[in-house]
Amino acid sequence: MNELLTASLEDYLEAIFHIIEDKQGVKPKDIAKRLKVSAASVTGALRSLADKKLINYAPYDIITLTPSGKEVAQDVIRRHEVLRDFF
Repeated sequence: MNELLTASLEDYLEAIFHIIEDKQGVKPKDIAKRLKVSAASVTGALRSLADKKLINYAPYDIITLTPSGKEVAQDVIRRHEVLRDFF
């Protein structure tokens, strides 16, 4: 499943996962602030992640991870932690 994700989409998925941990609901502006990107960039990424069935997304609604989205996010986080620890 992850092979379909760009590094950028992995970053969005990881950000969504961490924001959900911090505060239950995720809004596009939370993601934009965390990743320091524009709202338009966030919207495009959210649509792409929703198309891949990794998040539940509707404009003006709270964003949630699907069960498979949560799995992929955890895998991305594990890989990023391994790389960070390695370097």
